[in-house]
Parts: sequence; C-alpha cells; structure tokens
Amino acid sequence: MQQLTHNELVVLLLQISIMLMFGKLFGEIAKKFKQPSVIGEILAGVILGPTVMGTLFPELLSELFPRQGSSPIALHAFTSVSVVLLLFIAGLEVELPIVISQGKKSFLTSLFGISLSFSLGFLAAPFIASTMVKVPSGNEFVFALFMGTAMSITALPVIARTLMDLGIFKSSIGMLIISSAMIDDLVGWMIFSVILGMLNQDVHHSIGMTILATIAYAGLMLTIGRRLIDKLLPWVNNHLSFPGGILAIALTLGFLGGAFTEYIGIHAIFGAFIVGIAFGDSIHMSSKTKEIIHDFVSNIFAPLFFVSIGLKVNFVANFQLDLVLFVLLLAFVGKTIGCTIGARLGGFSRKEALAVGFGMNARGAMEIILASLALQAGLIDQKMFVALVVMALITSLSSGYLIRMFLPENIQKNNLPSGFIIMGDNPLGHYIAKYLIAQKISVLITDPSKDKLSQTKSDLLTYQGNILDKGVVERLDLSRYSNFLALSEDDDLNAKACKIFEHQFGEDRVFRLISKKESHSSSLSLPENILFRGTHWHYSTIQRIIAKTPALSYIPFDTDESLNKFISFSNNRKRIIPLFIKRKNKQLEPLCSHPTNVQPGDNLVYIDLNKEALPKSVKPNSEKELVVK
Repeated sequence: MQQLTHNELVVLLLQISIMLMFGKLFGEIAKKFKQPSVIGEILAGVILGPTVMGTLFPELLSELFPRQGSSPIALHAFTSVSVVLLLFIAGLEVELPIVISQGKKSFLTSLFGISLSFSLGFLAAPFIASTMVKVPSGNEFVFALFMGTAMSITALPVIARTLMDLGIFKSSIGMLIISSAMIDDLVGWMIFSVILGMLNQDVHHSIGMTILATIAYAGLMLTIGRRLIDKLLPWVNNHLSFPGGILAIALTLGFLGGAFTEYIGIHAIFGAFIVGIAFGDSIHMSSKTKEIIHDFVSNIFAPLFFVSIGLKVNFVANFQLDLVLFVLLLAFVGKTIGCTIGARLGGFSRKEALAVGFGMNARGAMEIILASLALQAGLIDQKMFVALVVMALITSLSSGYLIRMFLPENIQKNNLPSGFIIMGDNPLGHYIAKYLIAQKISVLITDPSKDKLSQTKSDLLTYQGNILDKGVVERLDLSRYSNFLALSEDDDLNAKACKIFEHQFGEDRVFRLISKKESHSSSLSLPENILFRGTHWHYSTIQRIIAKTPALSYIPFDTDESLNKFISFSNNRKRIIPLFIKRKNKQLEPLCSHPTNVQPGDNLVYIDLNKEALPKSVKPNSEKELVVK
C-alpha cells in the first residue's frame, strides 16, 4: 500500500498546524471587527499563499506547500472532507417546517429570486466567456448553467447571523428571508451537484439516470429517512455517551450520504447536505447537540477549507476589475430585484420587500464553496474564481447595512411583543398566567387535550383549544406574542409543541418543563430551553407546590455569577423555583438553562417555598459570599 514518506508526513502535519493556527487567529481578529470569521480565514490563506508569501518568500512557499508529491494530495483529501462537513452543518440549518409555514410568501420570493438571478447569470455567461475569461472548450453550456447557479445561491448561515444581529430574526421579514434562503439552498445545491456530475468523466451513468437517482435519494431521505433518523436519535441519546455518540452517528450517515451521491455521479456535498436536513428536522436534535456539531466542524475543518482558498490562487495577479464589477452587478440586480418582486407579491410593503431582497443577496461561505469546487473541477479559471470570492465577501458585508437602510422604522426598533402563549390548562399554567396578566402582559392559554376551552376573556387573556392541530398556528394572530411555554403534563406533547413554535418565535423563545425521564438523568445532552434552572422541577412536583399557592418574590442581581450562586445555594435546600428575569425595561424572560446575561437592575422573579430563600448568613456585597444588591 502506497503511503506518505517521512518528509511528506512532516510537511502535511506542518501544513495542517499552520493553517489551523493562522485561520483561527485571523478568524478571531475578524470577529473583533464584527465580521464573519470566514473573512479572516480566507485572509490567512491569502497571506500564506502565492499572493503574499509567494511574492515575498517563494522558496518558503514551495517548501511548506509543495505542488508535487503525496502531501498536496493528502491535504486535498482533508479539504474535501471539510467541504462535505460544511454542507452537512448547512443542512442542519434547513428546517422544512419553517418553509412550509411561510407557504406562498417564501415560495414566491424564492421563485422570483432564483428565476431572475439564474436567467441573468445564464444569459451573461457567453459574454463573460468571450470577453473576460477562458472557458474549457465544449463546456460553454455547463459554464452557463454554473453562472446561473452562482448568481442564485444564498448563504443561509450568514443570513441567519445578520438577522440575529439586527434583532429581526423572529419577525415576519426575518422568517420570510430564512425560509426563502432554505429553498434557494436546496434548489441551488441540487442544480450545482448535477453540473459537477456532468463534468465527472469517471462516472459511467447517464445524466438522466443520475438526475432520477438524485431526486429519488432526496425524496426518500426527506421522508422515510427523516422518520428513521427521528426514531434513531432517542436511542442514541439514551444508550451512547454524549456527545461522542451523536457525533459518530451524524457524521457516519453524512459520509454515507456523500459516498452514495458521489457514486451516482452527484458531488458528495449534496448527499451530506440532504442528510443534514434530515437530522436537523428531528425534534430529538437539540440546539445544544447542533451547537456541538457546529463547533466541531467550524473550529477544525472550516478553517482548513477556507485557508486553502487563499492557497489556490494569487488574488492580486488574478484580480480583474471589469470582471469583478460585472459579477457584482449581476449578483445585486438579479437577486435583489427578483426577491423584492416576490416579496411584494407575497403581501409586503415596498420598503419591506427591498429589505427582503437585500437580505437574500448575502452569498458568504456557500458561494465560496461553490466557486472552489468549480475551480477544482476545471470549469472556471482563477480570474473567475477571484471575482466570485470577492462578490461573496462584498454581498455578505453589505447585506446587514442595506437591510437596515430599507427596514421600516417600527421593525428596526426591535420592540418584540411581550406576550406569552402557555400550553397547559392546569394549575401551573394558570398560576404563571395570573402573574403575567398582573404585569399587563398578553397571555394565550391552550391545551391539546381539549378541543375548545372558551372565548376571549379579556384584552390580556385568551383561551384557545388544540393549537397543535394542522393549520391552526398559521391562522392565529401572533402579533401580540413572542414567547411559548410548554407546561402540560404530557412530555411528548411539550417537545412537539416547542418544535412547532421554534419556527414562529425562534429557538431562544420556546421553553418547556423537563420530562420525568430527563429529570432522572445527568446527561449533558439535555436541551437549553428547560425551564426553572437549578434543579429538576418536573410537572408532578410543581403541581403539588402550586396547589399551596406559594408567594412570589423578587431579588435584584448585577451578574450571572451572583444569580447562579443564589439559585444553586437555594435549590440545594429546595427553597425556591426560579421563574423569570425581569429586565430594567420591564421585559420578562423565562429562566432556563440558556445563558442569562444579567445586567445591573435586573430582578429574579421566583416562587418562595418557605419565605426564607436568602439565608441570614449571606451578607450582601461580601466577596466570599453572594454579590446580591
């Protein structure tokens, strides 16, 4: 068996260590300037590659990153695995119920955005090929398909982060942009995978058979495969160690999916992408588990891939201004105008539709991955590659600014409604609702076990029947609510309801009681939205406590540390049940296992079980004790 020589192994290990070190360093620097880490990682590659090091120290570049021998092949294998994993975690971000819940609006936005941008790219390809870049003979049609796809694709992770930074992720505009971007990703990567299959000379399947196999694979994975994964994950969480078990299963299936699509003539990225969607759509795939997989890929494999981008070409020598400007013009005009038209037809105002159009224009890492694969396949030259990378970076950096410019003022203020939807027509649900109503906060109580409760009681309290029935949530007026509490005694219904309302309010706005099974577990795989931090307060225990109508108390805190010490000390003695953090602006946030980010002036609202939660021995401002003000 052929293997690396001693020197080649040394070079490979040096390459990986240098790429990881520089990638992480420059990625952190980019974050300091509130830019995506991918920008810093590409900049690290530009410095290590022919652009900087190749100009200043050409001998050192040839020693560290040789073009001949086995070490560049091994490094290519690492970056190939990296891009497969990057598409797997991109798939985790795609949640089909969000797309379905947005219905006609997201379909129209995506349809017009893809149609116009793809048409412009496809029609402009002959002009680009004849005047600006060299296209391999016989591949003119494939190049035109590629240009159409390159103009159509979006960067879901970049868009999601931009919307969160602007505070509109959970708004109607934010949900429309996210759901439309998911459709774009699904369609775009399917088209691009077919394009790469057309270029793959080693595959002995016809294009027709390849397309049929691709559609069959995607259809089966997103139906039967998705259900099987949903049934497999509880077994994994209960019988395998965390997080090793879930990582092993997820990556195993991701690589298997990639291997299958590579075999049928579609790039491995598509197989991993579809498996990622199937995993991300399971109610048993907690946000903490997704975060661990993201961290694993983003901190190890992503820097390797994005640093390798800068190693591929000389960005100065291959920078062609007219080509870059033309590609930027195509990207902005096609995507922005197309998505704006779609959003207008979906019922949004002119300014809101423009904000949607500019939001959908961010390309980011997905465009760079696409360009890199096209360069590797020999479909585009280095000048075209540089133009696409520059376009991806500029559209990503400008997206947030342009959204803010056209966003209506009432949405920019980020005044999310303070209302709560409570699932549970029971003593606990009514106890919490009574407190919320006293704070002048709108409450909707629902119960899946009851077809109909009663009509509206007041301006603040509304009763609703089974809110989980198909289509009910879509018909509700949710403009007064932004929080969901699952407080029923049915653990499975609580989990199901949270999954549904994540698509309406976002993961950080849905909360549930811990299940009896989880309350007896010390597993670190528990989700982050479990209510009543500090101990395992499940339904039966709280039901008995609420029956005694205990008092509610307040206590102010300045730091997370002081709050956590207080909760830990008190709960060791079963003294309190922490309920909410009441912010200085009167907003209430349910206390759960999410990070709290306590600020001076915030208060803890808690159930005082014996009216002496704060022990007399604890002195305020004591450095050795609690810092409670």
